[in-house]
Amino acid sequence: MEYLLSTDRLTKIFKNQKAVDNITLHIRRGEIYGLIGKNGAGKTTFLKMICGLSTPTSGDISLFGYHGQERKKVISRIGALIEAPGLYPDLSAYDNLKLKCICVGIRRDGYIKNILDIVGLGNVGKKEAGHFSLGMKQRLGIAMALVGDPDILVLDEPINGLDPEGIAEVREILLRLNKEKNLTMVISSHILEELSKIATNYAIIDEGRLVKELSGEELEAACGEHIEIRMHCPDLALPVLDALGIHDYKVMGEDTIYIFERLDESDKITMELSKQGIYIRSISITNESIEDYFLRLTGGVHHA
Repeated sequence: MEYLLSTDRLTKIFKNQKAVDNITLHIRRGEIYGLIGKNGAGKTTFLKMICGLSTPTSGDISLFGYHGQERKKVISRIGALIEAPGLYPDLSAYDNLKLKCICVGIRRDGYIKNILDIVGLGNVGKKEAGHFSLGMKQRLGIAMALVGDPDILVLDEPINGLDPEGIAEVREILLRLNKEKNLTMVISSHILEELSKIATNYAIIDEGRLVKELSGEELEAACGEHIEIRMHCPDLALPVLDALGIHDYKVMGEDTIYIFERLDESDKITMELSKQGIYIRSISITNESIEDYFLRLTGGVHHA
């Protein structure tokens, strides 16, 4: 499989801390790739490295088939919005984009207006960017990243701090760009429920390490219906499940088992456990939220 962007054991160390720890992942053309992780998980550092804004301590990045120093030939094909948008507050949206166009050598008639229309800022006139709402600033930041017609758009927490209306506006823009231009995107976020509304693929990162890489279909299956058994000493039930040929299960905490297969056999499972003298408090069919799935993979909430 040919990937537009991939990393091989990518690592970044600051002093004695590994901000990014041996991450290997793969992104295909047209994907909206969601980078999921708590604040401080290493997402921003990872994005800076793939954009050429930070040098890896070790590992490799492949971009359009180019590796190492050769990536400089194609790094301009990445458009990025990392951390706060770099805007001139006393200039209009048009003039902010005009400066960016001059920097990259673009002087096409109608080019700036087209980008402003794409992000919904076509009618803001000469209003200074410093007087924009947070959502408008974020959309202008995305517009700046689109200058140069990149093949990959990298966005770091693009909906962080936005109100529901602003989140919906940004989401609509990104989906339209992906659909109409087949624009590949790498988007980091800790707001998992929102990211799940647009992403096609995911990497879950925790403490700088890649916990899991999965498709949208795999995430949907993992967060779909499952059997939830609550009981004392769940380990007592595991030999019974194994004997029934049930292997896709996970012990959750001290009193719960999740079973992700044969959902229509809860009565059979209950009967077999009863035969073995194993008491259960409850058994039910339920769903796991994306948030719960994430916490299960990363070991729960980390307290400072």
